[in-house]
Parts: sequence; structure tokens; C-alpha cells
Amino acid sequence: MEKYTAINLGPIIKTFSMARKPKEFWTASYMFSYLMECILAHLQKEKESLELISPYYISKGALRIGVGLYPDRAFYAVKQEIDINRLLDEALVFFACKINLDVNVARNFFRIMIVCQEYSSSSEAIAGLNKALDVLELNQVAWDSNTFDAVLNYLRKANTNLPLFEIAFNKDYYSIGTLEEIARANAKQIDYSYQRYVCIVQADGDCMGKIVSSKQMDGNLNDFSSRLIAFGEAACQRIKAFGGLPIYAGGDDLLFIAPVCGTGDKNILELIGEIDREYREIQSYVNQLRVEVETKAGEETQTVPAQTSMSYGISIIYYKYPLYEAWEIARNMLFSKAKQVSGKNAIAINLRKNSGSDFEVVMSKSLQIHYNLDDLIRFTPKESFVSAVAHKIRANEQLLGVLPKEEPFKDLDERLNAFYEKIVDVAAKSEDETTYLLKTKDTFEFIYKDYFIGKKRKAEEAKENKEGYRETTIEEDMKSIISTFFSVLRIAKFIKGEEVKDE
Repeated sequence: MEKYTAINLGPIIKTFSMARKPKEFWTASYMFSYLMECILAHLQKEKESLELISPYYISKGALRIGVGLYPDRAFYAVKQEIDINRLLDEALVFFACKINLDVNVARNFFRIMIVCQEYSSSSEAIAGLNKALDVLELNQVAWDSNTFDAVLNYLRKANTNLPLFEIAFNKDYYSIGTLEEIARANAKQIDYSYQRYVCIVQADGDCMGKIVSSKQMDGNLNDFSSRLIAFGEAACQRIKAFGGLPIYAGGDDLLFIAPVCGTGDKNILELIGEIDREYREIQSYVNQLRVEVETKAGEETQTVPAQTSMSYGISIIYYKYPLYEAWEIARNMLFSKAKQVSGKNAIAINLRKNSGSDFEVVMSKSLQIHYNLDDLIRFTPKESFVSAVAHKIRANEQLLGVLPKEEPFKDLDERLNAFYEKIVDVAAKSEDETTYLLKTKDTFEFIYKDYFIGKKRKAEEAKENKEGYRETTIEEDMKSIISTFFSVLRIAKFIKGEEVKDE
């Protein structure tokens, strides 16, 4: 057995809650990444006592790309006893002096949590220490009003000048756009409604906890961490080129603000596609190490090759909407919606219009609805036509409720074709509108099938786990299906471009 220790930083969420503007949001994030950098640099001097496992440390300082690349957790193998609390306090003092924050304020505000336990391998240590840190994070620490005010004032100074800009950009001052400026993405005039909206995107790697805790990662975690840093840097370059603002890129986590449609007429979903392509390097490395993880197949546990992907929570909000609340929506969409999709690798979008309308779509990137949404964005006609199609579907909820509800969904395609021909009246439309209608039919069919397949799976899982399960009525089923369908149409139209309205 060998002794291992883990370090965790906080309070991240509470600090973010103070931020009102993108520059303050960036500052709140970068402070924690830079604090971790200072800790890693300080502990690096004690190599005889502490062996860094993760994250990878860039010995000559973090890459100055204007975004924090270090995560909020670090893991070490302890070779010999050492007063780590003293070292961490020295690192905190150095950090406070470098960013021009009162040392006592830093000591009172920042939480540096430590766990030290014995394990037989580094992979077991990562798994066990992560769980222990999760428990520690639940312990809330109250600040005195003077400490809170001091940190709040420090964040407000981000709108003028801070030493952090010199650290992050090698410049005395750096211009970070407002939400309105990010929303417009360098457009000279507002032509579409989406130019008044921004996307807050929270992303996270899937299956990462199991991967870093696998036996195949023993001795490879530091190298794996270096590849995650390289991914974060590449993702940030993509986000900047799109016209967005990277906030954080630590390990497999991403947080950024972006326009709905950015440079080169690309939309937010196309940017996500680019980030996913960068992430393939991570999967390639996992394949190279032949990482295996355990998964449940019914009541049995199987060992299978590890698969990792990125899941995204996207909050699309009016540029005057509170930034912190938008981030809360994005986090909820990621962890409560996208991460709950079977197989993960999902996107969960919430569009909150300034008019009060709220639309939500959750979809796996491996399923057809993801491609259907891309098609709908490409072929969506004028807004009044989109509304007319949605109205036709809603007005015939009871009629659609008689469609088959179990696999293989016998004659479903033919019956939907007849519904569209007789009720939605495909033949009476122009060629472009007919193309759009056929794509909405395919989208509805997929949503319909996926809903009832998922409903059956949930009922079976509840039975296996001996949990309570309430059978929904057909009226509830159809309302849910039609609501999802309507949200897909509205989000597609919004991204394609709605006529400018006073909002």
C-alpha cells in the first residue's frame, strides 16, 4: 500500500455567482486555475517527497492562451512525510501577492481541501480520493462580510485592469467583450434575432471517472493529463476563431460563451462538431492503452472497451439576462439532462426567449435527431410557415395518439405519410416547403419512436431495480412528444435566423 494525497480548490460556484459580466466571469475562473498553477509549481520543488500524478504540469508556466487550463483537483503519491499544509499556505501567499489580493482575504476566502489515504495503485487512489473530495465539498464555509466584499470588489476591478491580465495574456490590459458584443459576433448591424442572444456552454467528458480509475491508466495518468491540456488548448482556439470567449478548459471540462452564429456563418452546433473532432484524439489515446471499464448489462457486470465523448449543456439567453443564472441553466442542462441520456454523448439545449417563451431539446449525437436538427436549420423556411406546421401537429394531438406505440411500430411511416398528405397538405406547398415538411415528418417519427422506446426501457429498469414507476397516460405521452417536436422546430428556426423583432 502506498500513501496518496489529493488537493481540491473552492468555492468555485459561489465565486461565479458574484460575476455579472463576461470579464468578471473570466476573472473568477482564471483565479482558481492560476491558484492551482501556483500550488503545482510550489510542490514541484518537493519531488523527493511528492510525485505528481495529475494534472500534467508545464514546468515553465502554463500556456498563456488567456484561459485557465488547470483543473481544480490535483493528485500526488506521497514518497515521504512532509508538511503539505505549510507548502500550500506558502503557495497561497505567493498567489495572493501575484494577483494583488490581500493575503488575509485570500486565506479566508479560498478553500484548499486535502485528503490523504493509502491505496494499492494510482488508479484506485484517483477513484477513492475523488469520492472523498466530493464529500469534503459538501461542507459549506461561511465568509465574513469583509472577505466577501473584498473579493466582490476585486472582480468588479476586472472591468478596468488586473494583474491577472498580465499573467494570462502577457498584457497590462485585455479587452473582453460584453454579452452584447459576443452576441453580435462582429456583425455591423442586427439582421436576425439571434444576434441579441448568446450561448453559455458547459461541456464535460463522458465516462472519464471510470477511465482515469482503470488499471490501464496506472503510470499513464500524467501523460493522459497532458493530452487533455492539449485538447483544451485546441478547443479554445476553435472557440476564439468562432467569436466566442473561453472561460475554462481544465482537463475534460469546458466552459465558454459564444454567439449563436459566429465567424464564417457557422452556428453553435457546427462549433460543437469541431470541438468533438478535437476530442477524438482523447479517444484514440484511450484505445491505444486498451482501457477497459465495467458496465452493467441487465443484472450482470461486463468489462468492455472504454468509450469517451463530450456532452454539452447549452443555455441560449437574451444578452441582458443574468449571466450567472444562464450558467446555472447550462449546468443543469448538462448534468441533469445530457448526462442522463443513454450512452451519453449528448447535447441538451435550452432557449429562453426574452418574450418569456422557453424551448428545450435533449438529443444524443449518435442518434438521428441530431442530424435532423442540422437539416431543419438548413432548410427552415419563413417563420409563419414553421408556426403553421407546429399548429397542425398540436391541433391533431388526439389523432396522432392512435399511432402504434411499440416496436416494430408497424405501418407508422405509412400512416404519418398519409397524415402529412391529408392533414398537413404537402401537395399544396412549394418545392422548398415540401422538402421542409418531409424533414419535419422524419423528425416527428424519430421523436415518437424514441419516446416510446425510452418509456419501455425506463419501466423495465424500474422493475429490475424494484423501484416505483408511474405509467403515464397517452395524453401525457403525446403532450411530451409534441412539446419536444415543437421545441426542435423553434430552435432550428431561431438558429437559422428569425426576423428582427423589438424585444
